[in-house]
Formats: sequence, C-alpha cells, structure tokens
Amino acid sequence: MPKPQILSDQELFQLTASFQGSNYSKDHALELVSSAVLAMLTEPGDRMAGALARALGKLGLLGLLIDGLETKQVIKALGELQSIDGFRQSFGDLESTISDSRQRWLPRLSKSRLTHLFTQSQALGLQLITSEHPLWPEGLDDLQDAAPAMLFIEGKSRKLSDLAQGVSIVGSRACTSYGKQVTNLLVQQLAAASRPTVSGGAVGIDAYAHQASVEQRLETIAVMAGGLDRKYPRANFPLFEKIKSQGALISELPPGVAPTRWRFLQRNRLIAALTRTTVIVEAGVRSGSIRTANNAMELDRELYAVPGSVLAGTSAGTNALIADGKAQVLHDLQLFATGNQEQFFQAAESALAKRARDAIREIGYPTRPEIAKVAGLTGAEVSLALHELTTQNLVIQDRNNNGEVHYALKYAH
Repeated sequence: MPKPQILSDQELFQLTASFQGSNYSKDHALELVSSAVLAMLTEPGDRMAGALARALGKLGLLGLLIDGLETKQVIKALGELQSIDGFRQSFGDLESTISDSRQRWLPRLSKSRLTHLFTQSQALGLQLITSEHPLWPEGLDDLQDAAPAMLFIEGKSRKLSDLAQGVSIVGSRACTSYGKQVTNLLVQQLAAASRPTVSGGAVGIDAYAHQASVEQRLETIAVMAGGLDRKYPRANFPLFEKIKSQGALISELPPGVAPTRWRFLQRNRLIAALTRTTVIVEAGVRSGSIRTANNAMELDRELYAVPGSVLAGTSAGTNALIADGKAQVLHDLQLFATGNQEQFFQAAESALAKRARDAIREIGYPTRPEIAKVAGLTGAEVSLALHELTTQNLVIQDRNNNGEVHYALKYAH
C-alpha cells in the first residue's frame, strides 16, 4: 500500500531536510510530516489523536485525515486491527467521539499551514524531534495517548536526554521572599549534584528556578504554553535568552500558536512528565502548580511540597498537599545532594514495602488502588513500595482481560 502523502517528494525534501542533519531519509521526512500534522491539528493532550496514532500508526492516521476522516473508514480500520473493543472501552460512544474529532481537526488541515509550520520553524532556528528521535525525553512516553506528537526546541536539544535525574520546580507567580530563598537554595543543591531543572518560564518561582540555574551554570528547560515565537511572559524574554545558552526552551505547539489558559494547564503535564521528581515551592489551593502536582501524582512521580506559614495564602496549597498525604514534606534541602535522596528513599521504601506486601498477601491478587486502600498508602507511596518489591524480585504483575494490572507475591514471604 502506498504511503499517504500531503506533500510531493520534492516538497518533503525541501521542507524537512534541514531538520534531519546530513543524511536525508524519506521515512524520517514522513515521520516529521505526520507528527507535524498532528501537532497542527490537535490541542495538547488530545487522547483520541494519540490513541489513533498508536493503533493505526501516524502515517495510517494521516491517510485517513487526507481522505476526510470518515467515521466508517476509521471504524473499519480499527476493526481490521482488532482494536475496536479497546477504543469503545476508552471512549464510550466511539462514533460520536470520532465525529467530534473530525469537526475539530479537519478545519485546521491545509497544505499551506503545514508548509508554514516547517518554514517558520526553520526561520526561527528551531529543532523538531518526535518520539523516534534518540533525544526524545523518555518521561513523556508515560503520558501514553496524551503525549505530544512533536517537540519544537530552541536552544540545546541534547540537554533533553539528561532529564532522567532532573527535578521540576514550580510555584506561585506571586511568590514571597521565603519562596525565592528556598528556590535559590534548592537549585544550589541540585547544581552540586548536577541535576538539571525544569519549569514553566513564568514569573515568580518558575523564573527564580531558571535564573538560579543559569547562575549556577546548571542545565535548565523551560516549557512554553504556545509556539516558540509566542513566548510568554514578555517580561522574561531576557531570561529566555539566558536559558537557551545552557538549556532549552521547548513546546509541543507549532510557531504561531498563542498561549491560552487551556494550553497553560496542559503544559503542566509535560513539566511533571519530563523528570522523575517534582517540587512545589509555593502555591495557592487553586493554581497551576497544584495542577502540576496532580499530574505528577497521576504519573507516579516523586512529589515534594515545601511547608510554609499557615497565615500565608501562597503556602495554603503546599501545606494541603502535605496534610493530605499527597506530597512528601521537603524539610531538608540537603535531601537533593548527591546520594542523599537515594538513601532517603531506600529507608522510606523498606517500611512502605512491608505494608504493601502485607496488603498483597491479605487480598491475594490486588490492583494498585486496592493495595493502597488496604495498606493505607498514598498513590506515590504504593509506587515506591511496588518499585522496591519488583526490584527485589518479590512480586509479579499480570494484566487481566480488561487491561488492569494485578500483583501477587512471587515467594511465600
């Protein structure tokens, strides 16, 4: 079957060659184009687009889009792959969901817009990478169907491969001197351990995290909520230039796309996914930082919150995270010095693992939420416990017909 193309072979080469380095590949060109089409058509976190791309392949989905994304054709393609039942479980009324997606996506599909995406990215000096690229941050894969189709990068793209030990730092825009001081001291500890930082480039705690990283000559990544020609806020433009010198600005959105409230909220899932650890320095009860904390919990990331005064509204959110058992209290900044964090978790996990093991023994064949309920653990604590038990080869996991993961003790402990 011929591969679907929205561009001729000559146009493919002209538009994508500069993003491929010295060795041009048509397959790579098609990967870039099909990913760019999804980035152009969809809003961040569109699970239907991600699920269809996973099931049909990006090129398969591109072919259906070129043909008008007719609902019957999509259903037929999914049926041929025996994926239809899984889609119905995930999306309910599949026909209506596909029809709604068609109404959202197709008005944005045009050859001129796709051409502009590549020419504008080239004019801005951006790098474009997809999940097939060796520099793609592995943490984004944990977002599964909500993962970005493509990353647009300004700065040093190779820094994205160093984020496994990174720490995401977010907090209130209207931060206090206490929040600023904690952020600066935290980044100093991270710099001593050569652990890069990730944040959102906003005023307040985000900016202080990036600025402290620049001053410590520590790699830092700023995640934007719009196209990289629409960086926000303008007050931080000088800081963004500094970030590019030893890190990168990244976005999942093509040039020309404006940052909006929805895109800011969706951007937070990337901040949480990029690293294994998220720290909330200051945050109100309802804020983007709390959204980032929720994203981190959903991804089973290590989550810390900095305690603050009960009289300060900027600490109301962080104090609540700690009180509700959702985040671990960041009571000692030395925790992030080389080796200290690993020692902390080794000690913490041993106690948590015992409780999880007892719960598994009691229930017999539980899911993760069942373990948490019986053992009285948070989602993050269960993740730590199961990680230790799995590493020690003490538990096995099995996925049932509904896709649920169940756990059992491997040995009679």
